[in-house]
Amino acid sequence: MDFDIIIRGGLLVDGTGSQGHQCDLGIKADRIVAMGPHLEGHAQEVIDADGMVVAPGFIDTHSHSEVMLLAEPQHERGLRQGITTEILGQDGLSYAPLSNNNLQLYRAYLAGLNGNPDINWDWSSVAEYRSRFDGTVAINTIYLIPHGTLRLEVLGMRDRPLVGEPLERAKALLRQGFEEGAAAFSTGLSYYPGAWSNTEELIELGRVAAEYGRPYVTHLRTVFREPQADYHRAGVEEALEIGRQTGVPVHFSHFRTSPATAGCVGHLLGPIREAMAGGLDITLETYPYSFGSGYAVMYLPPWAQEGGVEYTLQRLSDPVTRQRIRGEIAGSPFPPSPEETCTHVASRDYQWAVGHTFREIGERLGTHWLDALLLLMLHSRLRVGMKGPPTPDPEVEEQITRDLLQLISLPYYMVGSDSIPTGESPHPRAYGCFPRFLRLAREYGYPELETLIHRMTELPARRFGLRDRGVLALGKAADVVVFDPMETRDCAAFGEPKRLALGVRDVLVNGQLAIKDFQLTGCLAGRALSPA
Repeated sequence: MDFDIIIRGGLLVDGTGSQGHQCDLGIKADRIVAMGPHLEGHAQEVIDADGMVVAPGFIDTHSHSEVMLLAEPQHERGLRQGITTEILGQDGLSYAPLSNNNLQLYRAYLAGLNGNPDINWDWSSVAEYRSRFDGTVAINTIYLIPHGTLRLEVLGMRDRPLVGEPLERAKALLRQGFEEGAAAFSTGLSYYPGAWSNTEELIELGRVAAEYGRPYVTHLRTVFREPQADYHRAGVEEALEIGRQTGVPVHFSHFRTSPATAGCVGHLLGPIREAMAGGLDITLETYPYSFGSGYAVMYLPPWAQEGGVEYTLQRLSDPVTRQRIRGEIAGSPFPPSPEETCTHVASRDYQWAVGHTFREIGERLGTHWLDALLLLMLHSRLRVGMKGPPTPDPEVEEQITRDLLQLISLPYYMVGSDSIPTGESPHPRAYGCFPRFLRLAREYGYPELETLIHRMTELPARRFGLRDRGVLALGKAADVVVFDPMETRDCAAFGEPKRLALGVRDVLVNGQLAIKDFQLTGCLAGRALSPA
């Protein structure tokens, strides 16, 4: 039999969690067409995988690559991790379906998170947006319909209840998006305009997702109309109630312990395990770091964000209003930390602030760090990103690492980098998430390689309806990663976040080599995938 590519002699870890074994792979076009020891036949390309692991391409279940992927289609930072598919449209924050005026509004509002590249911003529907990633980028993509985007399209950037005719329009747009290939419905209930929602509207939209058998993917709510004794638990209970009322599968984004909850995995998962025992279909994801990342606009009070960027800038420009904003940020349940570090600042005059903490920036400007942060936001048109702070206590860091390995060992957990690639000093998870998990599992001795690869491949493929991905088997798509099991590791760190990962030798996307013998090929074979 003739093949386009044969991968010989590797340890095949097929993604199912089964024990790895020696096996050759025969690939023709974009499919796996033969498997077995010592495959006979001719191939245009023979990959010697002796001493290597051969696995399905990794699926990043949570990425904010979005428009930066269109601007930088080679996507080296992802390919070097073994990623062949990314799930976009996360946290209720993305760009379709939107009419042109709202697209431009959200482009400006999300620029501090997703970037603002010079590309053709000329789509409106989910189908049009998805098509921009089809055959034009190096990896596959999946798109989730964002709640904030729906709200923006039917209500604008306003704090209003989503009921009546606007709710029906939002439901119609959600249905249309599913018909056009979207894989789930996502919320980011710490961000606007999604945070202006209530549980009732999410239940109504969740019913539409349930009609299509699509998951409800949630970044938990941290913005409530009424004071809450336990914000985290209240957010969890809201998500679970949406699942109970609608029957929709629930997927929790970046759900992990923190410095405040280190060592408390059982307590953290208690309500979720109880709900699963009661029949709810629940999965979760995590990334292997103790600190996070985001954009500074999330700290502004809700009233300051109504109308969009221009109205917010007017409020920041007024000294009296700015002081009111400052006071409300300082008194909020989730204020910024002075030890958070700027990942990027759009203002040319304040480029020096990148890589410095808010406290350091305030000291240089001779003012309180909160005043400095608002000044940066004003002069950068809200385009200020931040990360951290990292955990200063090594014992707490060690405990969180063990927590993360415990979580990813659970059969309903998967990996999502929460990659935010924008800026000169991004969070290192954009460059090292998957190899970091492989390194930590190797160093700590758990979970087993086969278990970890299952969490990176078959489990997310099954959750998001990708029936021909996530497993190396006959007839499946030829998304394959060949890596050194002893040398694959992350190199990116807090202070050097753009260092590329090591150890991934070959990456195939839809049967074409995107990395060959550690070298990028320039191939752009990624497809815009939809649930089967």
